[in-house]
Amino acid sequence: MFGKTLFVGAGAMGGAILRGAIKNGLLTKETTYVVVKSDMHATELTEELGVTVTTKIPDLSTVDTIIWALKPQVLPTILQQIKGISAETVCISVAAGITLESLESWVPEAVWYRTMPNTPVAVGAGLTAIAGGSKATVNLTDQVVDLFGAIGEAVVVSEADLDRLSAISGAGPGYAFVIMDALADAGVRIGLPRKVAIKAAAQTLYGAGLMALKTGAHPAVLRDQVTSPGGTTIAGIGAMEKGGLRSAIQDGVVACYERSLELGKK
Repeated sequence: MFGKTLFVGAGAMGGAILRGAIKNGLLTKETTYVVVKSDMHATELTEELGVTVTTKIPDLSTVDTIIWALKPQVLPTILQQIKGISAETVCISVAAGITLESLESWVPEAVWYRTMPNTPVAVGAGLTAIAGGSKATVNLTDQVVDLFGAIGEAVVVSEADLDRLSAISGAGPGYAFVIMDALADAGVRIGLPRKVAIKAAAQTLYGAGLMALKTGAHPAVLRDQVTSPGGTTIAGIGAMEKGGLRSAIQDGVVACYERSLELGKK
């Protein structure tokens, strides 16, 4: 599928996808091209990865695959102005909230995919939801899965579920960092050095997530394994529940989801 591949945008997300794909051999330096805003960024990426980087969108008629790694506030304007995309060019959007219907109306020639990676793709531990448009095929979808599988896990879902997942896995690292920071603050409050408290919080969240993935057990089952009757853990959980932890997290996910739908309508 990939052939001559163009990345439009190579910030935190686009850059992570780019680096993972090249590192894992899914893309080659010789056939990968990148468009960024500044000459400085272009020079840095060229020196780091050996790919061709420019600040202007090239002739799109010669490109086989385009990864649109732009923010949702920017992508619509760009897509409604571009010309020259060949029929059957595979276009992959990373922009939150922009629907397949909109993407296909702006560039009907392309085979469109929507994706929702999260920031842990930068360390090869991301989760990417993938939804194909009206021209998507099983073969092309498998190759898109391989691309994002180079930077973590990838799952094919309906577009509706992609929007729902964006409120959990897409925005989820932000929630996790807030929880991590709160745990570290609590550690400092009870006397731990800040550095030790942060490491403990981060490793504990990582380990708990890995344990859930490896065992396949329901989170409630795993929780019960560390909450002895009348013990310390259940006392801590009770205090957190009294403070509204569970409902606050649920409300946050719902607010994120609703905002995503608003962006799509705009």
